[in-house]
Amino acid sequence: MTAFMDAFTAERQAAARSPRAPRVPYTVRAARWLARRLPAWPALRTLLLSLAGFGMLTAAAWTLHLAAGLAVGGISILILESLSGGERR
Repeated sequence: MTAFMDAFTAERQAAARSPRAPRVPYTVRAARWLARRLPAWPALRTLLLSLAGFGMLTAAAWTLHLAAGLAVGGISILILESLSGGERR
């Protein structure tokens, strides 16, 4: 039994002496993962501002008249498609 206890104590001391890799919090891991997969901030900002701007213009036209809202919505979609760099075939 003493041999077992000596071996166990020696292994625990060896494990305590060996350096451990620092623990990386899950929030840091998630931020790194998102940074690799999301587009750069300027592209994301441009997308959000364009969608919000065209959405507000469409909502304003919608309050004037249904036909005006539909027309502005269609024009907004066409402009967004051309701004997105869609290629014609």
